[in-house]
Amino acid sequence: MDTPWGILADLNPDDRDLAYRILATDKHQLLEGLVVENTFDQLLQPLGAGSQQKLVQLDVETIIVRTPGASKEWAAFIWVRTKTEGLGRYIEALGKVAKAYFVVFQDGDFWTWPMEAGKRDGDPVALSTLVGSIGKLNKRPTKVDASIRDEERQRAAVWGYLSTFYKGRALWERVVLMRIFINHGIQPYFYGTWNLDRICLYNDQLWMLEVKHKYPFGGGTLALGINDGELEMMDLASRAGIRTAYMIIVKPVWSKDVGSMYLHAELAKRENAAVIGIMMDQDRIAAVMAGKSGSSPTHTSIDGSRELKFKSIPAKDFAFLGNFSESSLVIAGRIGKFLDGQPLPQVTEAQLRALKMD
Repeated sequence: MDTPWGILADLNPDDRDLAYRILATDKHQLLEGLVVENTFDQLLQPLGAGSQQKLVQLDVETIIVRTPGASKEWAAFIWVRTKTEGLGRYIEALGKVAKAYFVVFQDGDFWTWPMEAGKRDGDPVALSTLVGSIGKLNKRPTKVDASIRDEERQRAAVWGYLSTFYKGRALWERVVLMRIFINHGIQPYFYGTWNLDRICLYNDQLWMLEVKHKYPFGGGTLALGINDGELEMMDLASRAGIRTAYMIIVKPVWSKDVGSMYLHAELAKRENAAVIGIMMDQDRIAAVMAGKSGSSPTHTSIDGSRELKFKSIPAKDFAFLGNFSESSLVIAGRIGKFLDGQPLPQVTEAQLRALKMD
């Protein structure tokens, strides 16, 4: 695969300066989001440990696209890092709503097979060859506007957290390759790309655990937004038989100018960051979809060039899962109850306003 830094197989996975240059082509909020997602995965760890293990996180990266042409069918590229329990069920489920492609990274490149009847069909094909045959002709990667690539925030996310957590080649293998896979392997060939994040088996049920880091809005009734594209992915997952839990770490400072690094650097803010969640079943998805759309500022798009449509979910519809500063055992226990459908306290507007910091 060609990349702006050379042939993928020739890139040095031990060069951390190169890793940073690659990651710095993304917007700072995306890199800060990687910090949040990694942090949330650590909150989930107690559910996947011990003799009473209830949660198995599949080691996959899933990218969903619309194929061009009159049919505009969904296609799902499933990069399988390692095979885990539930993988076959997951691929079979996605096959009900999309054309599924099995992807591996080996010999310095991405290779793929179409899935037929739950099995890989034929010989592997280089990902670049496949997407070139089924995608659009414009093969230029998205260029992210400089206004949403704050270098200080990028450096804080990468050097202050990601490069510390992911030791050795793990930064390359778990983070950099993912961004190359999306930004240069898939995105240039399709008009829209979406992720299905955090696919898990929980009590033998397939789940997508969608995690965001944001703050509520509204001068009267407080609400939290969800992009129309993300909502569409939840609908797709639901139709595939995959349940979705939408969970948010609520920022204590209600401003886009504050990133995620306070989660690991500022105790007062950590204590005021709430963890909340809502079940996005088919009825909830349909109700939210039927609501009025708003337009978010251009900085929310992947490249900073356009507004995005979003829907609103009242804050009071979320369950309260805890404060971020609590023990991971405590928060994981509440998330387990949440996924089990057990009753939990609902979020109140007074509660969120009390946690807000200037």
